[in-house]
Amino acid sequence: MITREMMIEMIEALGNDAFMWERSDGLIDVTIHDFEGFDDDWSEIMRDYDNPEAVSDFEEMLEEQCESQEGDFYVTYHFDGFDVQLGYSSFDI
Repeated sequence: MITREMMIEMIEALGNDAFMWERSDGLIDVTIHDFEGFDDDWSEIMRDYDNPEAVSDFEEMLEEQCESQEGDFYVTYHFDGFDVQLGYSSFDI
């Protein structure tokens, strides 16, 4: 069973590939940093992950270890005693 503390350690281990904040309602909000900005023509520049395997492993772990999940765009994963909402910086374009 994954604890809240274990989850936070996993997210922090992603380094620059993820940003996390704990909301006042207790939700762990995670943003995967996949968007770098725009070029001179205003075309989107997607960011290469520092550790793509770690990001992929984290996404798979959420799917496999959660008790349930909900959402289509931002997905909230429910664990025993806490929830994790996953999004990507490219969602905010």
